[in-house]
Amino acid sequence: MRATYRDDEDVARLHIESLLERHRAQVDALPEHLRRIHGRRVARSLAGAVALAGALVVAAVSAIGVVVNDVMNLLAAHSSGGMVALLAAWAAVAIAYALGPRLARAKLHDALACDVRRSGDVHGDRARLEAAAPEARVRALLDDEEHRSIVLPLAGFVVLAPLSLHLVFHAVRYGATAAMNHPLIAFDRWIAEFDRWIVLSMVLVGHVHAIVAYLSFRYARALHEGTTKTLVAAPPPGGVRALGIAVFASLFPGGLLGLMLPLIVAATGALVLLPAFHLARARLLDERRQLAAD
Repeated sequence: MRATYRDDEDVARLHIESLLERHRAQVDALPEHLRRIHGRRVARSLAGAVALAGALVVAAVSAIGVVVNDVMNLLAAHSSGGMVALLAAWAAVAIAYALGPRLARAKLHDALACDVRRSGDVHGDRARLEAAAPEARVRALLDDEEHRSIVLPLAGFVVLAPLSLHLVFHAVRYGATAAMNHPLIAFDRWIAEFDRWIVLSMVLVGHVHAIVAYLSFRYARALHEGTTKTLVAAPPPGGVRALGIAVFASLFPGGLLGLMLPLIVAATGALVLLPAFHLARARLLDERRQLAAD
């Protein structure tokens, strides 16, 4: 009886070796576009998460800078933590996106390695390898990553990009009014007041950033849950709706001070929200078409 059991184990081990060869061949034969799309989705998810965190850091650092300048008076007049944090945030986003494919390869390797890890139970290992389907596992990973790859970059971009446009607007506002009179003073004032401008913006229209981020989450969920046919024929309300809600939300309390802030929100939204929401849907449809082409 014991000899028979050992014979069964030997047969199972031999079968495992052949199954391992089959698994390696299936992994090698995986369509390249599956790996590529997975890499891009992971990269977008990682970069989007960094962008969201970066926007929070910019707001926090700007607020701290204002407190330090006004209350403790320890910060030099020409320094701006908010500006440095903003530039650092975009650099971090670029680095995260560049590292994304490497992280994706590691995640893919770990997922595919689950089927070939030895547990000490030869019969269990054989059963697991017999049921292994590398391509199906990769497609499951792609589906799992789809929602994150939409919501995180979309929300991160629509929150961080307006802060960057604040920098441009701030430069025009201070540079155009004082550069011709005293360029050095104008530049120094522009740098020193950026933190204050960001904090003032957060006080007056900070809730708009939160609303837009929430709308991004809802839009991404609608894209993920919708079928490709539905997204083509009847896409969910996207950038135009988000822009309208953002402008309306900016009226309170920003609109009480005049039309300047709502107009800034409208211009910023037109430059950020409309292309961002459109691109999120277009990218998703393109990837789904590639995945369905097999």
